[in-house]
Amino acid sequence: MARITETELILPSLFLMDAWHKGITTSELIKELTEIFKPTGEDAEILAGRNDSKFSQKVRNLKAHDTFEKYGYAEYKNGYFFITDEGRKFLNKNIDFVTYLLSNGFLYSDLKSSFQKPLQKKDIEKTPKVFDENVLIYEGAQKITHSKTYERSIKLRNAAIIKYTDENERIKCKICCFDFEDFYGNYGKGFIEIHHQKPVFMFSDDETEKTIKSGLENVIPVCSNCHRIIHRIRPPYLVKDIEKVVNKKLYFCK
Repeated sequence: MARITETELILPSLFLMDAWHKGITTSELIKELTEIFKPTGEDAEILAGRNDSKFSQKVRNLKAHDTFEKYGYAEYKNGYFFITDEGRKFLNKNIDFVTYLLSNGFLYSDLKSSFQKPLQKKDIEKTPKVFDENVLIYEGAQKITHSKTYERSIKLRNAAIIKYTDENERIKCKICCFDFEDFYGNYGKGFIEIHHQKPVFMFSDDETEKTIKSGLENVIPVCSNCHRIIHRIRPPYLVKDIEKVVNKKLYFCK
């Protein structure tokens, strides 16, 4: 797996700068970004004769190489990084994308590759459009504040339900086989949560239906209990690991 790059650290760093109104030091950036990304593999290795990992050294390079200044996104004063108006504009343009990646706690490899996309030359003027099942939790408010996100997400949800609904028109948790309709009757008919195993997003000129088709490979239906357990830690537990535990308890689950 390729090591993380400075550009992949820009958006999450701007997110932290915006949250830390008093400014943020390099040491604080290292601490917070390490908590967000939870680097693995080569990036987690400690450099010879140093206290830095390869990941933390890359964060230090943001200052050494004046990475933010090149884009005009932040400035460094008296030992602190401060987000600029241009940086806040870029962050706000991508805030749904950033929130989606950070709130779902994806694996390091997925976070790393995803944060590269808004800064790729061919996509620099585009905004990633996210599909986030979590918008359904606040359906009323989301229809007002993030209606496009809601519309995309409901399309992906509906496509996932069609894919995983069986011949008896029932949909069960992919992990423990819990059937809401079986337990709650009509109150639970058609209810399920959708877990994003990997990020699903598109750019403005991508075809929604084509993106949804490919996105179906990265989402599965789960019950609320399994979903909460998966996301109990960051990065989340792997579905296959939770399935192993469940299958020992429910050997008949298919």
